[in-house]
Amino acid sequence: MDSVDTILSIGSTISSVLGLVFYRYYRNRTDTARQVKQLRVWHPDVDLLNHLNAADNQSLDYAAVEGVVKEMGRNLRSHYIPAEGVIKRSQIIEHKSKRVNGFWSEMKKIIKDSTEMVPFAIMKSEQGDPKYRVEVLDPASAGQIQDELSSTHDHFEPSKSTFMQIGLDRLFGEVSKGIQETESMLLTGTTVLGVGKVFLERGQLKITAPEESNRSYIVTTMRLPELVRHIESQSSTYKILSIIFTIVGGSMLAYIIWKHVKKYLEDRKSKLEFEAIRRNLAEARRVQSKPSRSTSQQESEEEEGQSGLREEDTCVVCLTNPRQVIVLNCGHIAMCVDCAELLPVPKKCPVCRADVERVMPVYRP
Repeated sequence: MDSVDTILSIGSTISSVLGLVFYRYYRNRTDTARQVKQLRVWHPDVDLLNHLNAADNQSLDYAAVEGVVKEMGRNLRSHYIPAEGVIKRSQIIEHKSKRVNGFWSEMKKIIKDSTEMVPFAIMKSEQGDPKYRVEVLDPASAGQIQDELSSTHDHFEPSKSTFMQIGLDRLFGEVSKGIQETESMLLTGTTVLGVGKVFLERGQLKITAPEESNRSYIVTTMRLPELVRHIESQSSTYKILSIIFTIVGGSMLAYIIWKHVKKYLEDRKSKLEFEAIRRNLAEARRVQSKPSRSTSQQESEEEEGQSGLREEDTCVVCLTNPRQVIVLNCGHIAMCVDCAELLPVPKKCPVCRADVERVMPVYRP
């Protein structure tokens, strides 16, 4: 296996693995969309409480609860605006331009990335009865919500480097463009949808991750139809990526197989052709020899003839055997059949280096 085959084999393996990974994501997103689409949306009220009291184990294995965010005990305050929330994410990012292989590209360096959370619940309204609030357990493990936080601050401070510093930075291939500071929060009073296991514990409604691993735990600011469309969009993207990587990996593998099958067939065809040439040469020698001579006499004469070959009649490769074949299309008679067969592929004439399209036996008296 040459280096090209090795690269293609590695590429085929990587593409196939990525295709399988994206396929699993596609199946997961498809199953999640189907499961979420079938859910009934509950509100934190007496109907939900009564339903759980009457249900087995006082729980719903997979359900959706919609309401507004309400802190439990304390809340988080924004450092920049008069706002309160239950999740706060702060980031400080340095933006740079870096020269790579002669081209400048944008880069980001995360200096700070921290997330704070406090216990919170989903209520029918901000002034609703705390008796019906649904406490959200382990919101950090829930999907979607950390990507949907409301921006409360986003400020970019350009770099104030001197001309000399800028010149040195460009010389060394890395220029700082500035610092971006952001803050985002899940604000109290925001309408959210929680999807997971809803249960009753000591009279308190709670929602947490489902026990089944094939079900997703979701807290989102989207409504149920919008959430389903979002998940289906992700599913379609993963499906397309899975098909692309599978086709690429399969094409590479098919090319490698085709290349080796083609080489095997060509080698077999060449072997059969040279076997036919040897049979034809042997038949020609048998016809030219006199019937009265014994086999040992013939072999002795052939050996004497070969040992007494003139230089211009010996194979230019091994310098021992007689010249037995003609190379087409150049027409040179320069090799024995053994050396002609052992020429490396692609075969070239040892005299003029022209491509060898065909080899034929030469019958010399």
